[in-house]
Amino acid sequence: MKKKTRGRGKNDAELLGRLSAGLSEGEIQRVLAGALKSLNHAGINRLLKEVNSQTAATLRRVLHAKGAKHPIVPGKAKVQQEWDRAWEDWNSRIAEASDEDGQYVIQEHHWEEPYFDPGSLAQDLEPVAVRMKKILARVFDENVDPDFSFADAVQESMEEIESGLPEWIHPFENEGFYLEPQATACLIDWEWRRARHRGRRAFQFVDQLRELEAATEGLHLDETALTRFIRSLDREAKKDVLKGIQAKRSREPWKQALEEARSSWFQIYKELSRSGDRPSYLADCRARISQDWTLAMPVAKDLGRKKKLAEVMAVCASAVRSFLGLREGEKWEPGEDLLVVRAGFKPLDTRLLDLLAIWSRSADALQQEETADALRLQSNLLKNWRNWDKAIAAFRCVSKPGLTPLLERLFAQWRELVADESVEPAGYPPHEDEPHWVHILADAAWKEENQNSFCGRLHKWLHAIEGDARTLRRSEGALARLSLDLEGAAWLRSASPAMARLLAGAQTNDPVLRASRRKWLKRLGAVSLIPELLQFWMRNIGRLVPDPAASRGSDYRDCADWAQAQRQLNPTSSTELLYEWSVAHHRRRNLWRALRAKGLSVSQPGVR
Repeated sequence: MKKKTRGRGKNDAELLGRLSAGLSEGEIQRVLAGALKSLNHAGINRLLKEVNSQTAATLRRVLHAKGAKHPIVPGKAKVQQEWDRAWEDWNSRIAEASDEDGQYVIQEHHWEEPYFDPGSLAQDLEPVAVRMKKILARVFDENVDPDFSFADAVQESMEEIESGLPEWIHPFENEGFYLEPQATACLIDWEWRRARHRGRRAFQFVDQLRELEAATEGLHLDETALTRFIRSLDREAKKDVLKGIQAKRSREPWKQALEEARSSWFQIYKELSRSGDRPSYLADCRARISQDWTLAMPVAKDLGRKKKLAEVMAVCASAVRSFLGLREGEKWEPGEDLLVVRAGFKPLDTRLLDLLAIWSRSADALQQEETADALRLQSNLLKNWRNWDKAIAAFRCVSKPGLTPLLERLFAQWRELVADESVEPAGYPPHEDEPHWVHILADAAWKEENQNSFCGRLHKWLHAIEGDARTLRRSEGALARLSLDLEGAAWLRSASPAMARLLAGAQTNDPVLRASRRKWLKRLGAVSLIPELLQFWMRNIGRLVPDPAASRGSDYRDCADWAQAQRQLNPTSSTELLYEWSVAHHRRRNLWRALRAKGLSVSQPGVR
């Protein structure tokens, strides 16, 4: 029997060799398909007897599979093949990462030392892990790879990289190696199956994962995959994990992991204790507010329910200090500093608004009226500082006797904020003691000035900045914004399309701030100043045209743009300036090329 099998195998190999030598892979596939289709029932049965029982069973399922209701189930040999191929691809990535000249060792400049890029490697391993995940259960259940350990494979991969690269690169010392979600899910799935097979409890397995991270320097398992696994456990298993962590929390490797509020293990422990041990959950949250301000929310709510209002206020104050990143001993006072300014325009988190609301309600209950009003104002401005109508309405809500100093402080900061964010500095940055027209507009909106008062102050500002060359240059950004805001700059585009384009290109444009400024300019009749502003530009455009001598390199496009605007606004001064340039800068050929591109030229000595 053995001789017959060996002889058949030899004949099969010889036949396949002849086919491979004479036919392409596509042709061989078509021949195979044609041969199977040509067989009748008896022929199929004879074919099934020619192969081993496992292959025969799989082939029978494949031949009888029809449509989505009867999908093809791969045989064990196919699963083995796909598993082996996936690990070949994984190992090829690791081999590439172990090569000093490979794609994962980056050298941005020739004078800089190369460094290892673990993030790119982790991302490239994800598609391989996706393929593994699809067949992992079959591989384990059918004992395709009986001695395999996913945890060992990850450790060995990192060790291979470290041993393959020069010692001075230290591949995982700085960033570490953050295993991505799919690879982490594969590791958890495989090792959890092994743990259950060996009769281990849930915490014993979780402890094993933590030990794996601690023992493998730089390794970090994905938090999303870890959390998904914990959530999939039944109630008793979750209790076991919680009790196990609590029993070991004061010892390494758990101690360090649980001290960090943003570590994946603390997040998991926090979720388990929230439902399984509420007092411990609240105590741990309170102890870590300095690391993560959002942990104050459940603590503040719990203290509020217990009517411990002074503690609520202390917790909220700690949370805001944490949010702002203040150092130990630094404070934030609601009536002193505008929170939206101190926060540095971080994306608005509604949880912060909730926290301020809890704080203000506690201050109200303790009859700390100034603190409560200041907190409500801070909350409103966090949401609406760009919208002038809502911001001013928020200020008016706290306009009470005795709170005038608070209002003046915070309004001054808000006015400075909207002025700074409305105007993109051009030329020299403005000095703090040089308020511009947005400051004037904010004051007028707050004080409910009439048109004559506001336009009179605006006229004085224009006169003041015209009187000093340096002040004029520092006010260029404010002038640009005023010109663009008045009637949407339609008047300016009519007078000088080049000037309108030039000013618009140099300005940022927050849509809410823009709408608010323009609304208040219209309310206060600033359109009446357009003729004066046009004359202002005509008189002073020449003073703002950049000096070619100050241009960097040989790029004179900015000079040419301003010179074109000057020609459109004041042809006489434009002719004079171009003549001056023809004398002082006749050797700057790139300058004259840029000017000719804008349709500007003058007879210059020595220039052709």
